[in-house]
Amino acid sequence: MDGATENCALNANDPTVPSNQNGNGNGNGNGNGNGNGNGNVNGNGSGNDGNGSGNDANGSGNENVEIILAEDRKLTSDVWPHFVRVKFNGEIKAKCKYCRKRLGGDTSNGTSHLRNHYKTCTQRKIHDGRQRVLGPDYKPTGKPLLSATQFNSDVSRKELCSMIMVHEYPLNIVEHVGFKRFCCSLQPQFTVACRNTVKRDIFALYGAEMAKLQKVLDGNIGRVAVTTDMWTATNQKMGYMAVTGHFIDNSWKLKNMMLSFIYVPAPHTSKRLGDRLFKCLLGWNLDRKLSSITLDNCTTNDAMITHMKTKLASDDLLLDGVLVQMRCSAHVLNLIVKEGLEVIKDGIELVRDSVVYWKSTPKRVQTFFETAKQLKVPCEKQLVLDCPTRWNSTYDMLSTAIVYRDVFSRLRQWDSQYTTVPTSMHWEFAAMVIDKLEIFSEITKLFSGSKYPTANLFFPKVCDLRLKLLEWCADTNSLISAMAESMWEKFSKYWDDIHLVLAVSVVLDPRYKLHVIEYYAAKFGSTNTDLVADKIKQCICGLVLDYQTKSERNNSGSSTAYDSSSTPANDDLDFELFVSRRKKSKATLVHTELDHYLLEELIPKRSPDFDILMWWKLNGLKYPTLQAIARDFLAIPITSVASESAFSSGGRLIDPHRSRLHYDTIEAMMCTRSWIMEEMQQESSKAAVEAMEGVFSALAISDSSTEDQDEAVQGGLVMRKHLISLDD
Repeated sequence: MDGATENCALNANDPTVPSNQNGNGNGNGNGNGNGNGNGNVNGNGSGNDGNGSGNDANGSGNENVEIILAEDRKLTSDVWPHFVRVKFNGEIKAKCKYCRKRLGGDTSNGTSHLRNHYKTCTQRKIHDGRQRVLGPDYKPTGKPLLSATQFNSDVSRKELCSMIMVHEYPLNIVEHVGFKRFCCSLQPQFTVACRNTVKRDIFALYGAEMAKLQKVLDGNIGRVAVTTDMWTATNQKMGYMAVTGHFIDNSWKLKNMMLSFIYVPAPHTSKRLGDRLFKCLLGWNLDRKLSSITLDNCTTNDAMITHMKTKLASDDLLLDGVLVQMRCSAHVLNLIVKEGLEVIKDGIELVRDSVVYWKSTPKRVQTFFETAKQLKVPCEKQLVLDCPTRWNSTYDMLSTAIVYRDVFSRLRQWDSQYTTVPTSMHWEFAAMVIDKLEIFSEITKLFSGSKYPTANLFFPKVCDLRLKLLEWCADTNSLISAMAESMWEKFSKYWDDIHLVLAVSVVLDPRYKLHVIEYYAAKFGSTNTDLVADKIKQCICGLVLDYQTKSERNNSGSSTAYDSSSTPANDDLDFELFVSRRKKSKATLVHTELDHYLLEELIPKRSPDFDILMWWKLNGLKYPTLQAIARDFLAIPITSVASESAFSSGGRLIDPHRSRLHYDTIEAMMCTRSWIMEEMQQESSKAAVEAMEGVFSALAISDSSTEDQDEAVQGGLVMRKHLISLDD
């Protein structure tokens, strides 16, 4: 049997091939030659085609002959069982066993295209012999729908790894007898892997998710802002650095992704911290796309930034690296409040002593809440004791204790040992302190958001705080005025370091622009508000020129041509004329775009559904350079909360029972958990939006009146915007 007949026989016996594709290649020709050859044409030949002259039959059979290749070595890829390597028209092809499509089969072609075809092959899905089960198709939100599903052990193992990381389960959960029995009851065909296998699966998932994130970062147009912080695991006595990237993606959605959870051996010097951070940036290819680094205020971090600047190319940074360091605003506010609380600590000492007394034993806690219930106090909050390193704990302690003011007075009559009862004067002073600290608490919560831009919110809020401090300094209460003066001294120390950078962001907010700069300059008593606004405008002009220069440098590349006929003197003259014209055109372009933006009317400040990112996305054609600046500056976080929040998960992951986890495993689990959680939130938000759109679409086509339809549709659009921008 020759190659053509062998191939036809293969097709005829292959159950996966549709019946209409099986040829009759074994038909005998009636001519003088061998009529079997022509039966192989595309696998569809008929025996009758062999009739005629033998030479014609043989020639037609050799033209498109397909020969199955004998393999010299075993093909190791898991995709080859679904393909067969053949030689067709002199080329090596890989033919799908299901749809018979031929793809590149040479070893130099790789197997990625084969795997992609296998996933999308419709004939494979039709002829897949695995049993399908009718069951609910899981969705993040909404009612599950029935669908025909198949069991896939690989998918189950991936979901098992995701479950362990998302919910912070121990790795040895797979060795628990109860867990194995539970999995067996769900799907007897699923074999629960051992602890080491699950660890390998976690690293494989970590690599796959890292590659996906790297592709997103490489394809993103804008720059990436970085936040970082250090943490020491108490159970391991080891230091870890959390690095989080913040950027606005190409669809103008603010993203923040954990980049690394790095083990840093002691001592944690500025050079060692800088080297680890720089290595992280190089690993993600962000050294040329960095916009800023947000970190806590300390001398070690200042020295680390200085060390980082020696490694980073100044041409790749904003304004040659002037804006690379961003101090954590929440940490600065913490230092300011702690400075003020140190002055008034004696005024709230009795309140603190009372909280300590009634929280010291279970019997006293029970007596305290029984008395509160007897007096019908409308509060069920537990008493809070403040922490010296967290000023907001002092605010929580006072705001909770003042609700139980009458309870403390009543308990004095029942317990003779309770002698630290605050007087009415102490409670009045505590109420004044709560009123002052509430402003700091609201600003800190606003600044700590990571799902919405915060850089444009900083300037007006801090200016309002500055006005409040000036007002408190003139308070009639000597303790309050002393507290405000202490806060003002600390506030003034950091004011000049941070306000210029973030003033640029507020000007890029179409609700404020330069008007907010002039407004607060007048409030602070500046005699020439235009001078202050011009200073900010000059900074933005410098940014516009910087962005245009780098954009032209990237676009021009090697477009300049060399003219051998020109003389050096003529070259110099032409170059000078070119530079002069370019300077004029640049200056005109900068002032035209920036001035046109500043002259436009402000958007009403109180617009409830205003989305600054969507505004810049829609106005990019009018202000292309300002749009690029807004994309980078609005992504800059003004706090390092995003990195600090990772330490909460780290503390739960590295508990006393898992203190022997290797730091590579910890980094893989922490980063992958962050990436999977982000995907889950996107799926939930998208599903919620689709469900809400379906509800309002149903309302819109119902038998309601026209006004009701319009109201329902408008409500649906508002809800859609709200869900899209949902934080958590």
